Amino acid sequence: MSWTKRQLLRGIYALLGLAAVCALGACVPSAEGQQQQQVAEVREEPEAPNVVLILTDDLALEDVNADSLEHMPNLRSLMEEGTTFENAFVSNSLCCPSRATILRGQYTHNHQILSNEPPRGGFEKFRFLGHEDSTMATWLQERGYRTAFFGKYLNGYSDTHVPPGWDEWYGVAGNYLSHMLNENGHIVNYDPENDYDTDVLSEKATDYVERTAGADPPFFTTDRPFLMWVGTKAPHQPATPAPRHEDDLSEVELPRGPSFDEKDVSDKPRWVSDNPPLSAEQKRYMEELHRKRLQSMLAVDDMIGDLMESLKESGELDDTFIFFTSDNGFHLGQHRLGAGKWTAYEEDIRVPLIVRGPGVPEGETLPHMVLNNDLAPTFAELAGARTPEFVDGRSLVPLLNEEPAPLENWRRAFVVEAVAERSGAPQPPFVNESSVAPLLTGDPLPKDWRRTSAATAELSEEWGRPWLKALRTENYLYVHYKTGEHELYDLRRDPHQLHNFYKSAPPELVGRLEAQLESLEQCEGAECRAAEDGLTPEDGRAVEVV
Repeated sequence: MSWTKRQLLRGIYALLGLAAVCALGACVPSAEGQQQQQVAEVREEPEAPNVVLILTDDLALEDVNADSLEHMPNLRSLMEEGTTFENAFVSNSLCCPSRATILRGQYTHNHQILSNEPPRGGFEKFRFLGHEDSTMATWLQERGYRTAFFGKYLNGYSDTHVPPGWDEWYGVAGNYLSHMLNENGHIVNYDPENDYDTDVLSEKATDYVERTAGADPPFFTTDRPFLMWVGTKAPHQPATPAPRHEDDLSEVELPRGPSFDEKDVSDKPRWVSDNPPLSAEQKRYMEELHRKRLQSMLAVDDMIGDLMESLKESGELDDTFIFFTSDNGFHLGQHRLGAGKWTAYEEDIRVPLIVRGPGVPEGETLPHMVLNNDLAPTFAELAGARTPEFVDGRSLVPLLNEEPAPLENWRRAFVVEAVAERSGAPQPPFVNESSVAPLLTGDPLPKDWRRTSAATAELSEEWGRPWLKALRTENYLYVHYKTGEHELYDLRRDPHQLHNFYKSAPPELVGRLEAQLESLEQCEGAECRAAEDGLTPEDGRAVEVV
């Protein structure tokens, strides 16, 4: 039987406790038998693992390709030592809705955090709805876990409030440009000239591991496992790199795949088809932004290395699951869009997901369709915690072993949701997230923006991307817009989503996709999992998922 360092410490602490009682003259036979039983329980009970979530901000799947990983040795090592999910998605590709989903395991239509700001979303709405009272943190805390949060929480969070469920709290207070942390209820302002954001989070996270590993009193106690959330601001715009990395990656070029500055967008909905070809100015901006985004990730890579080293030195690494992912993807020039997110296109909904931990196969790649909805129930199962009935996602634990669940028994479809995007007052004739607030998608300006007042523009359906619900299956992306427009792509023949064939698609195909979308767009809990699997919630009958 092989023991981890934590198990050995538990046994030693129990024996030390027994010795201390004996030294005090209290070592009677009944007490001795009780202590022997406690030592036996230490040996027999399953090891409760630590869980670490490293959540980046706006990191697209394409950002962690083979070329970029050459410059990120620690992330590459994490991938080599764990399992990579090549079909990991978010069900809403915007920061706050996605993070609400990660915290509670729900689709957007159930947690109702529809956007980044009130009244549709943001931290204030999440708290007002009482969602903080039941999250992955409260579930694991109730199970006896220590919990610690470092970094970006929910958009709009800016006060000294510490959310329920977190024993230690170091949350970014303010917007994405803020350098303030709420440190357990006290605001601390860091000087960006001397304290780079990612490095500050790295130091606090590694310090937490080093000072708490095995830190419980040794007598008659056990070392409690921990849940740690580390949320970086990188590579979110403005994607300022650490000073030590400002001159790195000078030769990196902006990826220009088939959908970049798409030649013909006449088959797209109006919010895309109105876009002119990308200008030279836009392309220069995106070239620089792409390089800065990757430069900012170099500090994240350093953080991963430091965290792994601290876990190793403290004896916790072998007992720790590490999840690396992003809250959403990001587009840079695809489909003639600028710099942003919050669409149903692959660039925005696909994210990296790497898992390393006890029993997780090394160097494995899985094709299963997994979601940000799945993180909270996964952490709950790993911890042995109860998962509330409101959770829509499913645990990934059946995939984290040498014999993962077969594809035919896994999710076959999911819904993508986004309310209408509005960009505010007219701005210069090329769009980026830094200059137009709260434009988050890189959407086009209206053709007549120079003659349209801001008040009128905010009411116009053409001003930004309209409300959408989309169905993503293994083979298709089907998008329904509130304007009555649609998109349909065959991802087997058209993975870059260049040819919208909705108008020429067989009616029976469109009908099946529409029915599948309808079964998911208002589902709750177990109904969602059944509909994703292609089952009718009423009687469990199988239906065709295309």
